[in-house]
Amino acid sequence: MSKTFALDATFEKHPDDGVFLKPFFNKADVDGRLNNLEIIVVPGYEIKPHNHPNSTEFFYVVSGEGEFKDNEGVHKIKAGDAFRAPDGVTHSLKPLGNEPLKLLATFCPPIM
Repeated sequence: MSKTFALDATFEKHPDDGVFLKPFFNKADVDGRLNNLEIIVVPGYEIKPHNHPNSTEFFYVVSGEGEFKDNEGVHKIKAGDAFRAPDGVTHSLKPLGNEPLKLLATFCPPIM
């Protein structure tokens, strides 16, 4: 049975220092359609350049300001912004200023 609420989600350390993930739903919870999570990037750290060869990553900025880099350049991001990294596009994220960058990320198809 799929979860209706992800009340038991907790933060996990990302492979990059200063980055934390809280998975809400994974492919097993939603019949293999997507997965989503909350991401926190601490000031002074970043999610290093990477890509997802077979999945598009959709982002929503919950709080903070930062930079999103992709093949098209550097984009300033802030609370309320939504954007994506299409399949195979190398991208990175970092906060600007003294506040953590908090985002929601959804992968379709799921990577976890």
